[in-house]
Amino acid sequence: MLTMKIGVQTAHTIDALGIDGAFDAYRAAGFDCVDLNLDDRPKISWNELREGVEDPFFASEEGYMPFVNAVNAASKRTGVKIGQVHAPFPLGFRGLEKANERGLRWAKTSIEICRLFDCDKIVIHPLFDGSLRQHPTTRDEEFEMNIPFYSALIPLLRKYHIICCLENMWAQDWQTKKIYSTVCSDMSDACKYIDRLNEIAGEKLFGFCLDIGHLALCSLDNYDAIRELGDRLVTLHIHDNQGGIDDNHVIPYMGIIYWERFIRGLADAGYNGTLSFETAGQYRKVPTDLLPTMLNWTADIGRYFDKRIAEIRNVK
Repeated sequence: MLTMKIGVQTAHTIDALGIDGAFDAYRAAGFDCVDLNLDDRPKISWNELREGVEDPFFASEEGYMPFVNAVNAASKRTGVKIGQVHAPFPLGFRGLEKANERGLRWAKTSIEICRLFDCDKIVIHPLFDGSLRQHPTTRDEEFEMNIPFYSALIPLLRKYHIICCLENMWAQDWQTKKIYSTVCSDMSDACKYIDRLNEIAGEKLFGFCLDIGHLALCSLDNYDAIRELGDRLVTLHIHDNQGGIDDNHVIPYMGIIYWERFIRGLADAGYNGTLSFETAGQYRKVPTDLLPTMLNWTADIGRYFDKRIAEIRNVK
């Protein structure tokens, strides 16, 4: 019997299988819930994103309500709940005010959409510039960008009783392809953000989504990260990769991460949230006909993680 819920992101599978087909596949695999990717809904280009161009999906209720209604219907029919929502990204660029104003609107709209699913968690990436060669930012600059941005979300988060989860990110020198740490990569930095934002809010409205693959990209240990976050850890993005090469989001054991450290970290920390997989990179590698098989495999790994965590806790 499972002690934790198992979830998976909707990116790629909804587009490949359709909303109903994807939810049928989630249910057949045994997932309890999904991480609903709003980040793959906008279809504007990178240049348009930087220019502050509006996307039809987020422009009005007419843009997003057909999607929301279809997802809600599929969720209720299958019993696969919306466990968390992932907002689009990036939502801001240093010095690009039109894009930043639109990004704040999108963040607020994403919270409104989260509420329509009766979902109590949303993942919103911190603002930063991922290109270290072209637009390097310091930790202080990132903090000054992010605290006002997240603070502006507090009224909506409080109104709808939703926890906003920040996430550990990575940056890259796009010429050499070398990957580096950036905003919230370091857990002491992440704790500083969460504690300051909750202090501003006067209650717990902010938590953390720990991305296990991003830790590996930055050569950081997942056990130590889990323990340092403590009760700030609200949810997870579970996926594997090849280390500091590419954020390719493959299924655990298909990359270089030592998963026993992750399992023991969750067991020792007393984590009881969802085991949420962010493994769309793996699903993009296979023909559509094999997606149900890949989802089954992912869910099996989730059940294995749950079993191992329970075994470790029972020994204590």
